[in-house]
Amino acid sequence: MSAYNEEFNKDNVVLRYIIVALLAELKSKIYYYNQVDEDTKKKIDIPFYYSVTGNERFLLDNFLYETTAEGKAVGDYEVVPRGIVQLSGMAIQSSNLTNKFVRAQLVKELEGELKTFSLMTAFIPITLTMDTTIVCSSNLEMLKATEAIISRLYKSQAFQVDLGMFKVQAAMQVPEDFSQERLFEYTLNDKKEWKVTFSIEVQSFLPVFEHGIPLSEITLLVKDSKNNPDRDGIGVFRQGAIYFGNILEKIDHNVDDIRKSPYEGVLSNMNYVNPDIINTGPPYSEDSVDSEKPETEGGESKEYRNAAGESDPGGDDGL
Repeated sequence: MSAYNEEFNKDNVVLRYIIVALLAELKSKIYYYNQVDEDTKKKIDIPFYYSVTGNERFLLDNFLYETTAEGKAVGDYEVVPRGIVQLSGMAIQSSNLTNKFVRAQLVKELEGELKTFSLMTAFIPITLTMDTTIVCSSNLEMLKATEAIISRLYKSQAFQVDLGMFKVQAAMQVPEDFSQERLFEYTLNDKKEWKVTFSIEVQSFLPVFEHGIPLSEITLLVKDSKNNPDRDGIGVFRQGAIYFGNILEKIDHNVDDIRKSPYEGVLSNMNYVNPDIINTGPPYSEDSVDSEKPETEGGESKEYRNAAGESDPGGDDGL
């Protein structure tokens, strides 16, 4: 498997995909300008990160032991200005739910090949509340960051969430109220940081597949069909597994004498006529449609019957 197709424990988590898409949407979107001198302006980008949290062991492993072994400074490198995003709540918007299940298609890698799956899917509307903090180094910088947020994000912004060759729509909204933390008194040991805090509401969809199949379990449910060993076509869930190919693999049909049908009604169980008493011969039409691939002739069989039309068959073998 190539490095592109490698899977990790963080994959197939829809909520994480939404957070990553939000950070990608915010990247290089919030900025302001500083007047360096009379004729020069410098663009200042505000990068956004997800909150670095964890227990004491996590902090020691990532910011003490590894940095000491590599000869780096102890601690995390915090740029100023910067934005910090943290998930604080989630809710299901049941009033926005319309069709319970609709047919949806997605593409996933299966044994080195891209395969298309078609599953009944319920798109559950959800709202994520993201507590956002922008850290600044001065009171003027805090005011510039607040203006940049309003001009670039208010009132809503639409974007897409990539779930791995399967996309859903999303939108983020910023509120009307912004909290600003100003330092009027501080000591020599303070970080001297000014903060702008507000909440971002992200509205998106959580795809729920039929029978509650998780996104990471789709490829595990694939089973081979004897009529389609090459897995051609689209994968569909049926009989507790996912099979590729046509749902109806074989259809037998025939057209019989019309005199065998009911003659005083439209229901098949009315005015039953015993077909044995009507001697009309065989059915008018009888046929069968089979989606099974025809058997291919092997190399030994072609050589045996001289399929290539050689003038001296077997000559190369010294016969």
